[in-house]
This record gives sequence, C-alpha cells and structure tokens, in this order.
Amino acid sequence: MEASPPRRKQRLSSPDPAAEAAAPSLDSLPPEILEKIISCLHVRDAVRTCSLSRAWRRRWESTPGIRFFWDSSAAAAPPAAIDAVLARYACPVRDFCYWEIPEEAFARTDEWIPALAGKGVQSLTLRFREYLRVDIHTLHLAVFSCRELTHLTLHGCFVPTAPPSFAGFPKLTWLSLTMVGFHEHGERDLEAMIHMSPLLETLELKDIQILGDEFDEWVIQAPNLRHLSFEADEDYGLQIGELPSLDKAYVTIQEYSSVDRDFVKFLTRLAQVRVLEFRIPLADIDVLERLSCIHVLSRC
Repeated sequence: MEASPPRRKQRLSSPDPAAEAAAPSLDSLPPEILEKIISCLHVRDAVRTCSLSRAWRRRWESTPGIRFFWDSSAAAAPPAAIDAVLARYACPVRDFCYWEIPEEAFARTDEWIPALAGKGVQSLTLRFREYLRVDIHTLHLAVFSCRELTHLTLHGCFVPTAPPSFAGFPKLTWLSLTMVGFHEHGERDLEAMIHMSPLLETLELKDIQILGDEFDEWVIQAPNLRHLSFEADEDYGLQIGELPSLDKAYVTIQEYSSVDRDFVKFLTRLAQVRVLEFRIPLADIDVLERLSCIHVLSRC
C-alpha cells in the first residue's frame, strides 16, 4: 500500500490592518455615550473600567452622574476605598448613599461629609447601623454646607448645632430624619432647617429625639410642602404654621409637652389636606367634636 502524501497545514492569513482598524470598539463611540454607559454602572464597576486599557485608566474620574452607593453586604467597599474614590472623582457628586454604616466607619463620615460638601452633593443618604453599647455618632458640621442638596435622608445619628453662618438648603425638596437626635434646644435648629428650605415638598420626622427637659415652641412652616409625616414619643413643642400646599399629613404623638395643648388650633392648620391621619393618646376632652373642618381623621 502506497503511503499517502503528507497533508499540508493550511497557512492562516495574517490579519488585515485595515479590517482591524474598521472593527467597532467602545472607543469608537461618542464621548457622551461612553459617559452614559459608565454613569449607569455601580460605582465599584465604574472604577474597575480603569483596567480596560490605558485610555480608560482615568475615564471614570471625569464621568458625571456616577452614583455612589454602598451597603453592608460582603462586597461593600472598605472605608479607605471610599476615601480614595472620593478623592479621585473630579465631578460633582450626584448621589451618595451608604446604607447600614458599620461602627468602624462612623468616624470616616467626618471626612466624607466635608468632601461631599465641596463636590456639591445633591442627594445624601446616611444610615448608621444601630448598636446596643455604641454611642450615637454626631455628624460633621459640614453637613450644613451642603447647599446643593435636593434630598437628605439621615438615620441613627445626631445632628450638630447649626453654625451662625448656616444659610439653609435652597434646593432641598426631600428631608427624612429617622431616629435622629438633636442636642438641647435643637428644636430651633430643626425649625431653621425646614424654614430655610423653601422648595421642601416632603418632610418625614420619625422617632426624632431632642435632648433636654423643656422645649420652646417650634413651627413647621414651608410654602411648598405637600407631604408631612411626624411620628414621635413627644411633640417637643411642635406647632403647625402656614402650609398652603399640603396634601397629605400623618401625625402620631405619644405624649404632648403641655397639658393644655390646643389641638383644635393645631389641626385647623391641616384643614385643607386631602388625607389626614392623626393619632394621640386618649384625652378627657374629645377633640374630634370640635373639629367640623376635618373630614378624614384617625384617633387611637
């Protein structure tokens, strides 16, 4: 039997440089499209794009709109990494959210808040993890310098006394404070935060605490407020001012600071709302019989 001739290996043709140049790539997209792609990524993934190529090494640093979101999951960034990311990011911060801040990161927020104030943060959410034997953290004073804020959500911390230079939050539309404490006479600071936020539309105050035994009357007054929620063990001297735009109000007060509390005056300020839930402890005087202007009312 004759041996078959050896097979020749097929020679692969070398790639055509012109064809390679014509192949589509991310870098061929317009800069605004690239920015849109990066801004839609989680901040962790946006930073990782620096490993794609030399051209992408610093691209994320100048991409506007990246949302800084961290939580308590195993994949959460260590505090030092957050420091580095904030230091390198060259654009204004649109959204910074840290959910369930652990104890070891409490003090680091004193570095983040001034940095965020300098970067014009627009939405700030800080939820501190609750511990039985750990002191509640007091925020850095620079929180009052975040004048670009439109949304502010705080949970499980103390708000410092406002400095005399505090000029309000001119763009704030959303303020939510849950289990947030104020130092003695802090009702005045809370009143100022609300009054000096002329665009405020939503106000949520839940389980707030104000230190001290005596409280001055303080007034919620906001011309554009549409949604009000107040739930607390005490009213801390709360009064309702002019709220011409209010649509929904939910008020729960376990104790009131004055035995001669005028709830008729209090509720008359809410007469124009479409939905009202009002909960107070049982009293000797039936407030409801004197409130012909209130149509939707809940009492327990």
